[in-house]
Amino acid sequence: MPTSESEIELLARAMIDRHGADAAKAAVVRLNQNIDRGDWDARDRWACVVRAIHERQGMAQRAAPQCACAP
Repeated sequence: MPTSESEIELLARAMIDRHGADAAKAAVVRLNQNIDRGDWDARDRWACVVRAIHERQGMAQRAAPQCACAP
């Protein structure tokens, strides 16, 4: 996946700034749009953004599966 960790963090922060507590929901909408389009790279990117939003907002589960972009 050609997306860097810093790009994921920038997208996550932008979604939080724009959508606040609904940032993860808004990112999931983007993720689903990319699934519908068959754009798997973008799907993976937005899945990582959703995870980063959850981490930043303190909602990540300890046992959650790792994204391809997670360290």
